[in-house]
Amino acid sequence: MRKKIIIIILASFVRVNGQVGINTTNPQGVLDIVSTTSGVILPRLANPGTILAPVEGMIAYDTTNKSLRFFDGLSWSSLIVTKLTKPNEGVVKINAGGLGAGTKPSWSNVSANSTRQVIYSLPLVYASAPTTSWPENSLISDAKIFVGNQFLENGVLGQVHQWRIIVNYTKDANILSQDIRFILRNPLSGFRSEISGVIPSGKTSGILVYSFTTIADGASLPAPIGTGGGYILEWVASDDITTISIDSVTRISSHKD
Repeated sequence: MRKKIIIIILASFVRVNGQVGINTTNPQGVLDIVSTTSGVILPRLANPGTILAPVEGMIAYDTTNKSLRFFDGLSWSSLIVTKLTKPNEGVVKINAGGLGAGTKPSWSNVSANSTRQVIYSLPLVYASAPTTSWPENSLISDAKIFVGNQFLENGVLGQVHQWRIIVNYTKDANILSQDIRFILRNPLSGFRSEISGVIPSGKTSGILVYSFTTIADGASLPAPIGTGGGYILEWVASDDITTISIDSVTRISSHKD
């Protein structure tokens, strides 16, 4: 039995002129690993920054941020996993919600100063690539942008997010200029951001675009990262509005080392 084990090891591990080959007798580099059924597992750490005396070029897997990290001689950075997308950045655009093609959140004949919450039916219907690219090498379901009727940031502490809301509206011609205010708020922390869109006098239909910025922290991210539950998105009009519909909600997540 011992002889069989030694033969297997020799068959899979070959050293040629300072080159090491695994599953190959003709290594093309200092280390050449050949496999059609498996991959290489790097050291896995919750925080590679805890490695004592790292050297330039060292690589490890960050289990907290789910990314490959490398040491550049001064600090730990993330490796790019595709030509376009880094490990924790990307764009998610919700077009609609519900089975099939889904439906867009919409309201009719809403009275002035009546607050409405933006809620999508599940499952979410996303825009196709390259508009939605979260990230290119994973399932879109991993994005977790809308849970429990609240909008979520990506689960990386300190990551910056841009939220873009595109709105279609119609209103009565007798109403002059009109304000439609969108509110993004965290019901647990008290964070609140408001943006007003003004419909010019004489305009009875059109599109309004709103943009919010948030930074993921322990008060906005859910467990196990934080104690939050995301953001509620609401709108309110200064006068009666005939129709409002949410064309899309887009979350743009910037790369975070």
